[in-house]
Amino acid sequence: MKYQTGEHGTRRWINENDEEHIDAYWGSKKAWEEIPEIIHIDHGYDETKPESELTLEDMKRAAVFRGGSCDSTEMTKGDWKTPLKFTCQYGHHFIGSPRLILEGGHWCDECERKSWNYGNRAKKDKFFAQVWDPLHEPNELREYPKIVNELEIE
Repeated sequence: MKYQTGEHGTRRWINENDEEHIDAYWGSKKAWEEIPEIIHIDHGYDETKPESELTLEDMKRAAVFRGGSCDSTEMTKGDWKTPLKFTCQYGHHFIGSPRLILEGGHWCDECERKSWNYGNRAKKDKFFAQVWDPLHEPNELREYPKIVNELEIE
């Protein structure tokens, strides 16, 4: 709970009516209030498969669902830890483990580095669009600059 109410906490933004952050994340306080308790998120692969059955083809489908590609040519079946190669919808190359991508929700670190470009990202990233589109207008393409860049922290 401390993380939710801390300096960068989403609960603090709601409690203090921090409209800039509320707008960036939910579109409006009203949209935040209308979020249902449980939302099923499609991850772009067969989630009913046991973890031990995850394959490179599953990862390739999940990457396409996110608007990019999985560029690795091999993967040990069921290996959720070894990083694979990916390309995002903007052509940036990066690596990430299946666990980081599928369960952590991470994607291209280059796209996330200097700003949040969620409106444009949602146009090609079906995974991300599931949480963006219900709360934002189709023409909402504002880019939100980041104040803190993890590469600038010493």
